[in-house]
Amino acid sequence: MITGTRLRAICAAVLLGFAVQVPAGEVEWKMLTDQANLHLQRGSLQQAELFAREAIAEADRSFGQKHRAYDQSIATLGLVLRFAQKYPEAEKEFRRALVLREKALGPRDPAVAILVNNLADVVQAQKKYAEAEKLHRRVLAVFEKTYGDDPKTAASLNNLGATLHAQGRNAEAEPVLRRALAMKEKTLGPGSPSVAHTLNNLAQVLEALGRKAEAGKHAARAAAIHKNANAGVKS
Repeated sequence: MITGTRLRAICAAVLLGFAVQVPAGEVEWKMLTDQANLHLQRGSLQQAELFAREAIAEADRSFGQKHRAYDQSIATLGLVLRFAQKYPEAEKEFRRALVLREKALGPRDPAVAILVNNLADVVQAQKKYAEAEKLHRRVLAVFEKTYGDDPKTAASLNNLGATLHAQGRNAEAEPVLRRALAMKEKTLGPGSPSVAHTLNNLAQVLEALGRKAEAGKHAARAAAIHKNANAGVKS
C-alpha cells in the first residue's frame, strides 16, 4: 500500500523533470489527479482511492476550498467510490462536491448537472428511486436547455426512463425511452452501443407491459449491435 507521504514523494520526484515554471502544488495536484483517473480506468480502485484522497488534500493546501480543483478532487473520489460500490460513501462525497460547485457556478450550470447526474446514479444504486428521479429530472432540464438534441441529453432521458422502470411506472417510462432512443440514433448513429443500451431498457419496459413480441425485436436489435461492435474490435 502506498502511503500519503510516499505519494507525495513520487510526485516530487516527477516534478524534477518539468521545465515549465508553475507552482509546485499545482503540478503535484495534477499528477495526483491524473494518477487517480489512470488507476480508475485500470480498475485499480484501492490505488485510485489513495491518489484521489491525496489530491483533495493537495488541492486544499495549494488552492483552498473555494477553488474548483477542490470540488473536482472530491468529485473524483466520489466516482472512485461509486465504482468500488461504496455507494453511501460515494453519495457523501458527491453531495459535498455539489454544495461547493453550486456555490461557485450556480445551480443550472452544466458542470453542476454532471455532478447531479453522478449523485443520482449512486442514489439509485441504493434503491432510493424517488430521489433519483427528482435528480435525473433536474439534470434533464439543464441538458435540454444547454445542449438540445445531444448524446448527453439522450443519456439523461435514458437514465430517467430506467428510474421510472425501476419504480414499476412502465407506461411513463416507455415514451421517455423512445425519445432517448430516437435522439441517440440521430446523434450517434443506429449502430452505436449506446443505442443498444437504450434498446435493452426499452425492451424491459415493453416486456413488463406485456408486449413480448415487440420487446423481443428491440432486444434482438440490441444484441446485433453488440455483436457487430465486438466483431469490429476483433478485426
